[in-house]
Amino acid sequence: MKRAIAVLSACLMASAIAVHAAETPPLVIAKQGYIYAGGKYVDGPDGKTMQGQSYVEYQIPQKRTHPYPIVMIHGGGQNGSNFTGTPDGREGWAQYFLRQGYAVYVVDQVGRGRSPLHPSYGETVLRSTSSIEERFTAPERSKLWPQATTHTQWPGTGVAGDLAFDQFYAEQMPSLASFPKQQELNRDAGIALLGMVGPPIVLGRSPSGTFRWAVPAP
Repeated sequence: MKRAIAVLSACLMASAIAVHAAETPPLVIAKQGYIYAGGKYVDGPDGKTMQGQSYVEYQIPQKRTHPYPIVMIHGGGQNGSNFTGTPDGREGWAQYFLRQGYAVYVVDQVGRGRSPLHPSYGETVLRSTSSIEERFTAPERSKLWPQATTHTQWPGTGVAGDLAFDQFYAEQMPSLASFPKQQELNRDAGIALLGMVGPPIVLGRSPSGTFRWAVPAP
């Protein structure tokens, strides 16, 4: 029975995604690609390696109406996919702003996603499913703060085993255990990125909001 319910849920989600895609007009992109911002060579026992580089994926809409690009930096335990879609298949903030006429640069923080993890960065930590459920997807169940019971902004049950939750948890990644180290590495990569793309609008989420203050505008 559980398997049948899971299959039915998957079919319903696939149908909802297909309907949404059919209703959304095409997104016309003039140019897209990726760059690596920052990074420096360091000496090691086997020769030189690079550390500190950040992967940045960009898209520029055909009808660009705003002069400043938007640089999106994800939060803790995430990667750039946090901005390029939702766990239930809807478009993300990247597509939203592209449709508004902005060029968009989506960052993978140093040491996460397609930004290589260098041994010198130190220990990493990965959030458990219960930590995600309590703080983000189903806080109404744990009631860690008074307003938690009013939470409704999550598709599905918000717990492990639910399709939308499983998609969301699949993208969780280990974060550097040292937050000062995170700030240092992403500050330097951010400065390098701004030097490459010019003055932007920086959109930070959760802990990455602190990185913005450490990155001077060019």
